[in-house]
Amino acid sequence: MKLGITLRKLDEKLVTRFDLVLLPVRQVTGQTRLVNTNEKIRPVISCFGHTPIASKFPNWVAVSEDGLPALPGKHNLRNGFAWGWICPNVDEYRKELLQFVKQAVRENWDGLHLDSAQFPEANYCHCHRCKAKFAQSGISDWHEWRVSVITDWVATVARETSKPLSLTIHPDPYFLRERFGIDLNSLKPYLEWCMVPLYCLTYDLTYWLDTLLYAFVRLSPVPIFVELYAVEPPAVGVLKALATVSKFPVAGVVLYDPYGKKVNELAKILREDKNVRELVASHPNQNFRELTERIAEWR
Repeated sequence: MKLGITLRKLDEKLVTRFDLVLLPVRQVTGQTRLVNTNEKIRPVISCFGHTPIASKFPNWVAVSEDGLPALPGKHNLRNGFAWGWICPNVDEYRKELLQFVKQAVRENWDGLHLDSAQFPEANYCHCHRCKAKFAQSGISDWHEWRVSVITDWVATVARETSKPLSLTIHPDPYFLRERFGIDLNSLKPYLEWCMVPLYCLTYDLTYWLDTLLYAFVRLSPVPIFVELYAVEPPAVGVLKALATVSKFPVAGVVLYDPYGKKVNELAKILREDKNVRELVASHPNQNFRELTERIAEWR
């Protein structure tokens, strides 16, 4: 089982500790950066999530059937979006985004990770572009047409970059197709793996991790990575979540720890806390014991 981390600031010492490092180079906030790096690091590109462009070009924003824009905050309290969503059928935006992708892969990247490569929710998008393209597509089922839009985008990126691709997917193992236009069977030819973020502020309870991961490993035709939130939860909570995830045949675990603060805390308690060491040593899951042994060696 691989061990990865999502960083916002590169730290060469941290990079050496992990099998995989995800580095956002285009974010939903509009922040972009391209850096010279090595093959272990995989850039993360936010595709159709981009709040500044959504604010600047309101006609590009995905809209619901009853006209609600896919925007954050007071603009759409019903659906509670955290950022602005661009309609995946805005040709001008797709061209600009593809140019950024091409520029990014000129660096020595191992692969490319796509984020927000989806429709924002089940009732989107009903803008004039989508209505026209659906009518012209020859596809009778609207959900099938939405799948074709997202699959075409991922296929285009794969063709233009010739890099291994991975994709963040919503933590819904049952209705990705209906809600977001994501069909993993259609995307399988283009994806090396997909990542499921399973975030919690404490990880006091982990039964829901069991429930979701049981379904994902049964249903997904693509290898699964799990991203755990490691900023606010206590170190013991992160270890509880890691122990739960380790029970499942997933490809790896990625810690969302953008500045690498929690990983040092994890290493310290695994070395110095007698109770934690005893619990880990007696844990029945070999994957968990091996991962924690690796973490304990970090200094």
